[in-house]
Amino acid sequence: MPSIRVFTGDENGLTKSIKFTIPEGRLRADTVITTSVETVDERPNSGKVQRMAIGQEPNGEKRLAVGRSSGNLSLYSYRPRADEIELKQEWNEERFKSEDAFVGLSIGSRGTYSCTTRGFLRLKSFEADVGSSEDAPEASSRTTALPMRLKDWRLSPSETHFAYGGDEVEVSLWDIEKAFNEPVKASEDVINSGRKRKERKDKVKLLHGEVWRAQNVPHDFLNIRQPVHNTALSFIHQGSTTSDAHNVIVAGTAAGAVRLYDIRSQRKPIQNWDKICPNSSVKDIQCGKLEHQLFVSDSQSRVYTIDIRNGRTNYRYPNAKGAVVSLAPAPHEYLLSVSLDHFIRLYTTPPPPAKANQNQPAKGKLVHEEYLKGTPSVVVWDAVSGLGKDSVTKKKTWEEKNAREAEEEDEIWNNMEVTGAVQDEGTSSDGSEESGEDSEEEDNSRIKRLRAS
Repeated sequence: MPSIRVFTGDENGLTKSIKFTIPEGRLRADTVITTSVETVDERPNSGKVQRMAIGQEPNGEKRLAVGRSSGNLSLYSYRPRADEIELKQEWNEERFKSEDAFVGLSIGSRGTYSCTTRGFLRLKSFEADVGSSEDAPEASSRTTALPMRLKDWRLSPSETHFAYGGDEVEVSLWDIEKAFNEPVKASEDVINSGRKRKERKDKVKLLHGEVWRAQNVPHDFLNIRQPVHNTALSFIHQGSTTSDAHNVIVAGTAAGAVRLYDIRSQRKPIQNWDKICPNSSVKDIQCGKLEHQLFVSDSQSRVYTIDIRNGRTNYRYPNAKGAVVSLAPAPHEYLLSVSLDHFIRLYTTPPPPAKANQNQPAKGKLVHEEYLKGTPSVVVWDAVSGLGKDSVTKKKTWEEKNAREAEEEDEIWNNMEVTGAVQDEGTSSDGSEESGEDSEEEDNSRIKRLRAS
């Protein structure tokens, strides 16, 4: 039986390990999925869990990072088949204030990256196990300052770039090395750049370390400037090599639009799908495990699967009773979500059609939901469970099925007879050529028969 394990954090500061055991074969309405929920860490005094991230150290050990509303960050180690986690590092963000929040948290090969709403970015190395920020040497951390009012921050899969977006802060791509080479004390121009950006309309001056910055969409039909409210973003890295995994970025807005950017072509979005989430804002965006697959949740408890090739909604999952605040794609074509109604849900995620304009062959379904005592705020897949030969075999089966369906459709179109088409002059329906004299004799004989009748 395949099993999928995720970690969740809630508003009470609890970190939980949740394992789903799924029977083999096709899932039916009466299929029983067993779930085990274990609380692996309790920090009620540290506040709400705002961000979680999964990664590994250069030696291969798995790591779980947790950021809380008090400014506390913790790094744990865990084993694939054990519910227990072990605390390895813990520190506090010194620049964190009560109104701040963590908008980004990632684990890379060099350490743990964290970013706050006021743009305080930190890289904490794996070098030493520390108990608090007071005991941590300054050499183990690298810091820099980004624009303020950020809503989301993401590290590229190649760990060479990062991107962010926020309230009146356009989507921006930065080079990591150049960003941390900036002096530790940030100038007022850097910290307040989100505020001053509105004044620079004709010419955009990139900040130190900034590689690319998006441009706002055109004015609306009343010629009124459209506000910039980026709420979530993600890198589209399916099918990309390591060197160009940062070139395509997708962002969601408070107006419910999903915009696709390609930094190689232009600053404006190459696609602006403004009707993905009607009358609601985008809460989370996650790149799927399969090519052309994108998952989007909004503030009205809806979850969508989007085809990146054309922005089409392939299917929508049943509504939850609260806003879906976090998504976590997993192997075996599954998706997990947590929402404000205290539930964690497990969905199936059939792959997109082989061609962009084809109909979706199968729809995603809700297969299980589990009630959690605390209000969950974030969910992440453990990056280990569910992987194996069966997962690879299933993915290949789906790809072969899509390719076979595409070939069958092409064969049907190629074998269709052409009806109602104008045939070439001097060519009969069976493809044989006729002389002009034979055609004229047939016409004359047909006229004679009509007159005789």
